[in-house]
Amino acid sequence: MGGDLGGGGINPGGLTGQCFLAVDRSGGPTNNNIYMLASVVPPGRNTTDVMFVRSTDGGLTFSAPHKVNDDPVNPNKWHWFGTFAVAPNGRLDAVWHDTRNAANNTDSQLFYSYSTDAGVTWAPNVAVSNPFNPFEGYPNQNKIGDYITIVSDNTGGNVAYSATFNFNPNRNQHEEDVYYVRVFPGGQGPSPTPTPTATPTPTATATVTPTPTATPTATPTATATATPTATPRPTPTPRTAPSPRGRPTPRPRP
Repeated sequence: MGGDLGGGGINPGGLTGQCFLAVDRSGGPTNNNIYMLASVVPPGRNTTDVMFVRSTDGGLTFSAPHKVNDDPVNPNKWHWFGTFAVAPNGRLDAVWHDTRNAANNTDSQLFYSYSTDAGVTWAPNVAVSNPFNPFEGYPNQNKIGDYITIVSDNTGGNVAYSATFNFNPNRNQHEEDVYYVRVFPGGQGPSPTPTPTATPTPTATATVTPTPTATPTATPTATATATPTATPRPTPTPRTAPSPRGRPTPRPRP
């Protein structure tokens, strides 16, 4: 690959490149080609270049490494986090972080190039993002997340990458976020950089007061008034006829 995979430097606690492999499934003349691309540290350097190799015999042999970033060799410039994809029609799309335009040699931009001849030649490199400071927004480690990928279709590629465009006032620095950009031959640059979303201020959520539902008033059902039952009058006890009083027997007359 023309160098070694490395870490540190522009990404102190992390990697500066990984090796990506893809196979051509286009069904055309380049079908079954095997491709590899990586940001590597060339011999005698501390910084990285994006390098590409190709196999046309099932991986038995590979081509000599080809440098995809087309700026002059500069030991102070970084071309890091290189990755690529093969489109269904066989086109190769590559993206990476690049510091060629930075006076401080570290502010980075996303760059793009493509090849339509199996990687023999590559189109002029184009910046497809604004510059960002890779040293801000560190979470728990001193590195930017190596979140970068591209998925290609017949007309272009869809890229997700990490950057620090969004300023976080709570930390008084920019934060790491994942962004998306669409790249495509002839119309790739510079693509608009996603507009940073300000850190939202929590807004009190209004509590919805439920509208009371009227409870239907039950229509009173007339309760039948009980007809009083006549209380039977007591049967009078028959009065006992008085016994006749005895009259005294008169004395005989003389």
